[in-house]
Amino acid sequence: MIINTITCHNVYNYGASLQAYALQHYLESLGHDVKIIDFQPWFHQDRYNPFYMTKGRKLYDICKACPPLKYVLVPLKEHRRLRDMITTWGRKKAFDKFTSEYLHLTRRYETSDELRCDPPKADVYVAGSDQIWNTDSNNGKEPGYYLDFGTAKKISYAASFAIGQINDEWKQFVKQQLSHFAHISVREKTGLKILEDLGFKDARQVMDPVFLLDRAEWSSIAKESKDYGLKDNGYILVYDFLYDERIESLTKKIAKQKGLPIVSVNDFQSLPYADKNINDAGPLEFLSLIEHADTVVCSSFHATAFSLIFQKPFYVFPLKNQNNSSRMKDLLNTIKHHERFKSIAPLQNFDYKDVSAIMKEQVSESKNVLQNYIEF
Repeated sequence: MIINTITCHNVYNYGASLQAYALQHYLESLGHDVKIIDFQPWFHQDRYNPFYMTKGRKLYDICKACPPLKYVLVPLKEHRRLRDMITTWGRKKAFDKFTSEYLHLTRRYETSDELRCDPPKADVYVAGSDQIWNTDSNNGKEPGYYLDFGTAKKISYAASFAIGQINDEWKQFVKQQLSHFAHISVREKTGLKILEDLGFKDARQVMDPVFLLDRAEWSSIAKESKDYGLKDNGYILVYDFLYDERIESLTKKIAKQKGLPIVSVNDFQSLPYADKNINDAGPLEFLSLIEHADTVVCSSFHATAFSLIFQKPFYVFPLKNQNNSSRMKDLLNTIKHHERFKSIAPLQNFDYKDVSAIMKEQVSESKNVLQNYIEF
């Protein structure tokens, strides 16, 4: 069967790249011919584009009226962003290498209209996973992420709204877009509530695609990562791309208690309290750094997910000043360890035996849901 998935697969985000790979790889393991639709709308083209301008800003309007001005004004106005691009260019290269070697893509599409005019041929389209339906961002306002194209069967797997509720102004849009789906599954329990409020009563909650692959499968590709010369289980890994003071405080306490150095894997911003800042890690390095850490402290859903997969002690915080903690809370509630959320002091490590049993059952059920959605 030919299956095309659509997700945020190439946005230079660790979790986004790895969950895209996971769903592709798992479906391929079932014998399907799988490709990820290379959908790159304008708002996903900014990360390493030195002349990118946000629509609606004054700078955008000026340069639209006189295009050559962007080559002068953008570097002047966006010098901090340009500096960060240069600092983390190795990170971009690592992501591009992962995308090239591990993700199987269709031709590129930049608008939903392009998808409607010439959709990729498939038997089944799958929306998901990750925050493709987050109406607090541009993703959830983009018809393409709701499979608004083609005539093949349409399902979702672990799609995420990322927020507890959607604004009234977007409810009718979302309802209309989802009315074309044969089956819907979402990643969070809050997503089920949103769907129920919109009239979709048969949706299912499933696990994020990264859980569809086991520890050994992830470990096998993590071996291909760059070696940073770190001692196995010899550091505290922190992944905090907004520099949250709560994370700094807790990480320092844990490092002092354990007598271990702090290693930070960064997007753009280095952390001044880290003993080592890593600015060039791609998805494989991200996996390896978690696998070989003693403890993980993060504000990331997928860093939490991989801590669970590699059975690492972890602490998780919501992103500072953002309304997207439902996904972390749902995951922690699933494994019955909500105490790992926003802790202000080091906690005793928990036994992974019970957690593994819960995860095994949840993953098995999720696989059954996905296979049934595809076949029926």
